[in-house]
Amino acid sequence: MARVSVVTCTYNRGHLIGETIASVLTQTFRDFEYIIVDDGSDDNTEEVVNSFNDERIKYFQHVRTRGHLSVLRNFAHTKCDGEYIAYVDSDDLWEKDKLEIQLNVLGNNPVIGFSFTDIETFNYKGVIQRSLYKKKGEFTGNVFSQMLWNKLIICHTTLLIRRSCLDKIGPMDETMHSGDHDRVFYLSRYFDAFVVFRPLVHVRKHPQNSTGDPVLSLQLLEEHHRTLHKLYHENLISTREFKKAYAITSYSFGIQVLATGNYLAARQYFSICLANRPFYWKAWIRKALLSK
Repeated sequence: MARVSVVTCTYNRGHLIGETIASVLTQTFRDFEYIIVDDGSDDNTEEVVNSFNDERIKYFQHVRTRGHLSVLRNFAHTKCDGEYIAYVDSDDLWEKDKLEIQLNVLGNNPVIGFSFTDIETFNYKGVIQRSLYKKKGEFTGNVFSQMLWNKLIICHTTLLIRRSCLDKIGPMDETMHSGDHDRVFYLSRYFDAFVVFRPLVHVRKHPQNSTGDPVLSLQLLEEHHRTLHKLYHENLISTREFKKAYAITSYSFGIQVLATGNYLAARQYFSICLANRPFYWKAWIRKALLSK
């Protein structure tokens, strides 16, 4: 049985997934299986996957879900045998020592439940942003409060998670399209993290990125708020924490959708912010400007 199960969910990435697979197969840590779940591709994805003659790769076709990642990842988990589970999107690339660095710490610290790293973003022209966190070194400890106050983004494609931790928090919420934020919120609520402030993952930006879809982007923001509701109703955060987090994220979401020209959604988010934090003057100013 492999120590790590690496998971990739993909759709029509035949032109990109080969680079992703190569970056996984060249890891300095080699005791892993590679689970690839294909969401009904109609391009040459399967052909590209099969061109890698490596027994660690296990390829599964799934009935088309239209990118319903929580469903696809739950399916992938049923195929995983590893003590740890890692994820890599089918258009991203890993540094060769990515798994080795994370496993060296988690393997010696059983109280740490999961690990994530910094990212570098790039496109066909080159590097866009060399670092998301703009920090150096490493950190071990709880990151839940940083997530709650919207001061930390965890990229799913960098995660390495202890399987026993996933068993504790249960399967991904399939009522959510992605479930990424929901998953890391619950992980960080129950377990400490090991953070590597080095870009061990290179995230590719291109026109087919799901985050470039304005409808899906709004849906992901709504799912973030749904997770806050879940945490509150399960008594995992207090009323004060819920209202503060709801206000902070609503203001942030308002700024995000304002940048896309969706003035109606922006005004609604600023209104939600003020309903939970009436004296947040920045939201009052933003809402007033949109009323003119």
